[in-house]
Amino acid sequence: MHRPYKSINEIPFDSAESEVIERFGPPDSTGVNSIGLQELDYGESIYRFESSGKLVEVTVNLEKLALDSDVVQFCDLEGYLTKKDVGIFNKFGFLVSPKFGLAFDPDHKHWITFFRESGLEDWRNI
Repeated sequence: MHRPYKSINEIPFDSAESEVIERFGPPDSTGVNSIGLQELDYGESIYRFESSGKLVEVTVNLEKLALDSDVVQFCDLEGYLTKKDVGIFNKFGFLVSPKFGLAFDPDHKHWITFFRESGLEDWRNI
């Protein structure tokens, strides 16, 4: 369940790390990624937090997802977003959708990253 720029899996962006752990239990592993975000890795989903401890993005392994009132298969996502989001752009092989607040690499099935609104500027400025 995804609400663009608002929440993923009913966890609001800007939630604390402790709220994610309370909801999903202890992660399979933790770490810090190459851009300094703390990660809670649950295998099929990775929750990332900025240094303040607030949730900023989530990457989920999804074969299909609900966007607006449509259910879109990962293999159809690029075409769907190209039609539905005039602002879509490519950044180093990732397609970034401002309308839906998500990014994905069509060559890395089925991983989709959802982000809060400030994350859109991060994608633009990479």
